[in-house]
Amino acid sequence: MSRAWQIYWGVWIAVGFVIPETWALIRNPKDTLSWTVWSWFGVQEGVPIWHWSVLHLALLAFMVWLFGHMAFGIWR
Repeated sequence: MSRAWQIYWGVWIAVGFVIPETWALIRNPKDTLSWTVWSWFGVQEGVPIWHWSVLHLALLAFMVWLFGHMAFGIWR
């Protein structure tokens, strides 16, 4: 990976995630990325797994893929 791409992704993470996420945490935690995604997918505390919808399973599958991809470099 070239140095330019490393700089680009570093700036993208800072400007596109770290700054807005920090601002949301300070002002109102319900404006964070987590709360927004949970809202999109209808995730609610206390809902048992057997009440999950296809959207819940899609979110779970994406999160498993993202974790494996980012933490271990698998599923490239």
